[in-house]
Amino acid sequence: MRDGNPPERRAATVFRLLTQGQFALFFTFNGLSLIGSWMQRIASAWLIWEWTGSAFWVGVLAACDLLPVVLTGPFAGVAADRWDRLWQNRIAQIASAILALINAVLLMAGMLGLFGLLTLIALQGTLIAMVQPARLAMVPQLVAREDMPTAVALASVNVNLARLIGPAVAGAMILRFPIEWIFIANFVVTALFVVALGRIRLAPRAESAGQGGIWQQMAEGFSYVARMPTVRLIMLFMLVGGMMVRAIQELTPALAAQTFAVSATGLAVLSSATAAGAVISGLTMARTGARRLFLGVIGFWTVGAISALVLAWTRHPLVASLAAAVLGFSVSRSLISTQTFVQLETPDELRGRALSTHGLIARASPALGALIIGYLADRFGLAVGVTAASITMLVFAAILFPYARSVADRTL
Repeated sequence: MRDGNPPERRAATVFRLLTQGQFALFFTFNGLSLIGSWMQRIASAWLIWEWTGSAFWVGVLAACDLLPVVLTGPFAGVAADRWDRLWQNRIAQIASAILALINAVLLMAGMLGLFGLLTLIALQGTLIAMVQPARLAMVPQLVAREDMPTAVALASVNVNLARLIGPAVAGAMILRFPIEWIFIANFVVTALFVVALGRIRLAPRAESAGQGGIWQQMAEGFSYVARMPTVRLIMLFMLVGGMMVRAIQELTPALAAQTFAVSATGLAVLSSATAAGAVISGLTMARTGARRLFLGVIGFWTVGAISALVLAWTRHPLVASLAAAVLGFSVSRSLISTQTFVQLETPDELRGRALSTHGLIARASPALGALIIGYLADRFGLAVGVTAASITMLVFAAILFPYARSVADRTL
């Protein structure tokens, strides 16, 4: 249930977090960097689609970006609990800026082909996977505990606001400028984030995670997730939802091509509509009880699956845009709720490792799903691939919901 605070008090909390203190600095410059990352991601997807015309290769791009977390995620979780989270973020952002610059230079020189781009995207994905637990675990060190749910929601809004602005800017730049300028823009905003990270100071945190070896600490993180039934279940729904619903967002270039007369315009419109729904989702999320937070995830994945069906079959741009907005809202609310639940239920000395499991699933599941759906789309048509994925999600939710509700009744 809601926290009982009047809307004006919640608004005051949001305003304070966005304008004062360390979180405001992190929010602003991380947001700029995220916008640049989304611009680069859309530009990369557009290049792949232009070069191949294949939904499968767009899925390969998503896999190169997202799958490195499978190898690096568990180690990154241990690193987030053992070492300085701020320092890890600074190093990763410096490397990310360098990769963006290399992308731009190779494009200008005409030396970046399909496999070169995929390689650079895989390196970028590896960097993000390595630092994601440290970045997420920083949020509780930037705000008071009572502000954590609001801060987590705002951090998610930041990601999705970048998804709104980044694709729109990228789409406009693709139409008017050489595409390498998008990579240069990402280099500039990422460099600004590096400077801002040098001014941020984190609150002290528990240091008990330094005991034991890396493999032992990694096992402790997985053990915690496995033995907590609610955490285990909410992660399972994120896995299936990521593969069967969120992955559809990775195929936006293909969806735009089948719905809009001008593919580049459709790409910007659908990406921005998805992000707009996600931003609304984050801004309208208030504090809720753990039980409602937990069970709400299932409902939102279900709504997302239904909206994906509409998006796949409609040929009307307005209907497609509305479906994309609902899809963005539902996926975002599911992810925000999952992350908030994990942040609140996990002690600080295990938070990095729990969030590394969260990050592993959050990044790997849509990559795997995009490969599967992309393959089905190339073989049987995009609508068929999306339909198979959406129905799988709906059946999974229907089967597991009674069990999830019984677990929530016992433990929450």
